[in-house]
Order: sequence, then structure tokens, then C-alpha cells
Amino acid sequence: MAELRQKIKILKLYEILSRESDEAHPLSTQELIDKLKAEGINVERKTLYDDIDLLNKCGYEIMQTRKRQNMYYVSDRNFDTAEVRILIDAVEASSFITPEKTDRLVDKLASLAGSHKGEVIKKNIVVFDTTKRDNEQIYYNVFNINEAIIDRKKISFKYYKLNAKGEKIAMHGDKPYTVNPIATMVSNDNYYLIAASDKYKDVAHYRIDRMENVKITRDEFVLPQELKDFDPRRKKKQLFSMFLGEMKNVTFEIAPDIAEVIFDKFGKNTKLSPYGDKYRFTTEIQISDSFFGWCMGLGTNIEIISPRDVKAQYLQKLHSVICKYKEA
Repeated sequence: MAELRQKIKILKLYEILSRESDEAHPLSTQELIDKLKAEGINVERKTLYDDIDLLNKCGYEIMQTRKRQNMYYVSDRNFDTAEVRILIDAVEASSFITPEKTDRLVDKLASLAGSHKGEVIKKNIVVFDTTKRDNEQIYYNVFNINEAIIDRKKISFKYYKLNAKGEKIAMHGDKPYTVNPIATMVSNDNYYLIAASDKYKDVAHYRIDRMENVKITRDEFVLPQELKDFDPRRKKKQLFSMFLGEMKNVTFEIAPDIAEVIFDKFGKNTKLSPYGDKYRFTTEIQISDSFFGWCMGLGTNIEIISPRDVKAQYLQKLHSVICKYKEA
């Protein structure tokens, strides 16, 4: 066992430096010797210097500073403090990650910044007022989905929705769905699987936190010919929800005040053409109730110009809402 520990000495040395040192908290030669000894590894100063020199020659950047004695620290990390903080904030704000998994992920992400900075990051976390989901299977669901996408295999799973009492209602007669997984996507604070079946010519969307017993099948992935050019990255800008709807090119007229809203939704390369004191632009949209709700939220700052049938649908939605309030 002692011989084995000596063989992994240089690995343990780098592990200690990565975990416990940074530019504000360098470790002295004696501290490194003591920490290695606590791991059952005895090392002399000369050997330690040689090991650090070897790590540097192999591309592992160990920085040295001089105080009363030589001090060492790791400065080059895969993630810097700001990057780790952004990732932690994203996890805290994600409703589809359960509270237990959130705490575990935050601990792991904080460790990427090193123990000293990681503790500071965790102490300064602002907890988001987010309603967290309770499906603990989501990690395993995501893992199996990704494995299936990589291996080009179909997946099977059971799917449910919630009724007004918050009870699970099995879909598809509690029979498993079998689909071709294409990609995963976050939309409207939910995590979705984009998939295609062998039977239908369009994609379907499933909330991953509503999936259970996700299994990779032995059947090969088959994408219908109609979806050969499907690009989920492009589709993200067209979606207003994960509910299916017909794709159409829609022309809008907007007030200048909401230009930033349009760029946030459709991208900064959206071409806005001046039209009097307003602007017009055309983009492909998935027509759905959520799309009309988005338009309602912008009020008189946006107008659907064409096509006529989409404009008529929107007017009908507005009329229905007005009638509902008149009845009240």
C-alpha cells in the first residue's frame, strides 16, 4: 500500500494544490509535505521541488512566490470565479432542478473555484424565489436521454400531467411512449425533450420532469425524411411555448420603445425596417396561444400585419378575453 501511495504522489500533490490553493492562499513547502504525509505519502523537499517542476513541464501551471519560504498555488483553473458564479445562479434559478439536487450541484460547482473562493461564493449566494419541481428522477432522465442521443437509440418512457388537485394523471393510457430523441431545450423555465416518433411528421415536446422510467431501447434512431433539416437551435427563437403549432412567417409593426424586447426574443440580427414613426420586421413564428399571449403582453406597442389568418386569430383571442370580462 505504501508503494502504491508513492506511485500516485504527483497526482495527490496536484490534487491538493488544485483543491486548497489559489493566489490569495498559497501553500508552503512544509504545508505540502504535511498534507501529503496525512495522505500516507512521505516526501522530501528536494523530491517535492522536482515533482512541481515536472508538473510545470507537463503543462500543469503551478505558480511560485517567495515569502519566508517558497509558496505554491494553482492559478489556471477550468472555470474562473465569475463563470462559477453564473453557473450557480443558473442552477438556483432553474425550477426543474429539485431542492436536494440544487444543493448538491451548488456544492460541486463552488468546488471548481477552489476551496477558499468556493466558500466565499456559497456565502454570497442569493436564493431565487423559484418554485422547484419534485421529480428526483430528472437527473437520470437527462442522463439516459443524452446517452440515447449520442448512441443514436430510441427511448421509452411513461408520461404524466397534473390535475387540478396536483395529482399525477398518466398519459397514453399509462403505456410507454417510444420516440427518437433529438435534443433537450430549456423554455419558459421548464426543461424539455424534443423528439420525433416514427408515425408523425413533426416534432413533439415532453417536459423532462414529467417523464418517468426513461429507458434506452435497442432500436436504432430513425428521423423522418421531413425532419432531416430540423435545427433545434434555430427553432428556439421561433417558439413561445413547447405546445405544437403551425410555423408561419409573420410580419409585425412595433413601436421603437420595444426594439430591445424584439432583439432579446429573436436575436440582435433581426432586421427592423423604418415605417413612418414605427418599425416593421418579419420572422418565422410557431402560432400558438402562448404567442398570442406574448403579443397581448406588449399591448398597443405591437401589431400583427400579416398574414391575415394569423391577424384574425389574434383578434378572435382579444375578443374572447374582452367578452369574458364583460360577462363578469
